[in-house]
Amino acid sequence: MKKLFTLVLLVAICLTAQGQQPNEQLRQLEDYFRQQGYRIRHTQSNFQGNEAVRHTFQVMLTENTFVPTFVQVPSEEVRQMVLSKRDSVNAQRMKKLEQATDSIRTAFAMLGKQASESYMYEYHKEGVDTIKYSLAFRQDDDSLLTTRIKNNVYFSNAREVASFDYHQSYDSIHQGDIMLGNYIHWCDEPNGIAYDAMKPFDIAAFEVLIQPVLKPVKKLKGVKTYPVYWRHDKGFDDDIVNGHLSHKTTRHSTYGDNSHTGLTTGTYYFIPAQYETEANTLYEQLDSIAYNYINRHPEQPYEYDFTKRIPVQNPADLLRGISYKDSDEYHLKWTRDDVGFHILFLTTQGELWIPRDWRKLKSYINGKLIYRKDVK
Repeated sequence: MKKLFTLVLLVAICLTAQGQQPNEQLRQLEDYFRQQGYRIRHTQSNFQGNEAVRHTFQVMLTENTFVPTFVQVPSEEVRQMVLSKRDSVNAQRMKKLEQATDSIRTAFAMLGKQASESYMYEYHKEGVDTIKYSLAFRQDDDSLLTTRIKNNVYFSNAREVASFDYHQSYDSIHQGDIMLGNYIHWCDEPNGIAYDAMKPFDIAAFEVLIQPVLKPVKKLKGVKTYPVYWRHDKGFDDDIVNGHLSHKTTRHSTYGDNSHTGLTTGTYYFIPAQYETEANTLYEQLDSIAYNYINRHPEQPYEYDFTKRIPVQNPADLLRGISYKDSDEYHLKWTRDDVGFHILFLTTQGELWIPRDWRKLKSYINGKLIYRKDVK
């Protein structure tokens, strides 16, 4: 597999040199990750202030060899069987991670000759491994603005950047090694739309498009919809640790005389866990609608964030219609937990604060929580 990837990479580099799409070899590397079962997070935004769409691809390569915790086992023989099976699984996972790391090393070494700047740093000693790679391609003939902090390199005006950070060390608490790798590749695609030529995200038009795929889901037994009303007024604050909030934005609002006020309304959909197939289908349908919409309307500011799996525990944006010149902001958020799937369609004036008990609330107003009557 590694030899095949290297051959494909060489072909891609040759095509690039002949004027084909730049840096296709990085996409080949990401296709390799996908084939190996790694999850690729794809984000896209047109609100960088440089008349371009930024595409970002991220892959987390995380493994560990922790010793399993035994609460109670019938015999030492069973314990050894469990440990033996764990060692076999660990060996397969470590081999997969090593192949992925070697493929990244090959790609960055070969691309370093083409890049405007490239850096490769490795440190290995007594079970401690550190790898830091980065490369960048400049914007036209501009000189790159580069910042180096220890062994990390940052590029502030590149058109395309790729980096890989990896660290392996021994965890004495869990009695095993932990490997943390993070691959990031982003590139800017010019769209020629200046900031002043943009228009607010059209919330009403987008929500018209999603209604047809929501109708069949609402007919499923146990599916519920609830109105959302979360408000915080001028002068009110709610601590995110000791108060009632799970999340609040950090941007300085222009709504309410720059007083960090916010009003969020919308709809909350709950889908019971038994409808996993239907929920996954809906997730893909909403993703398709969102992705097609933003590509048809590059004049509307947005952030798009998609992975193949629905996020767990905390609501995460699939689509965010970014506030533009004091317009309302829009969020399409998903999450799942043990009881089911949760979708939030939110419109916010000002700053978005999400109450910790949002699944159960009828409203949140300046820290006052009013729970729905159906909450047990």
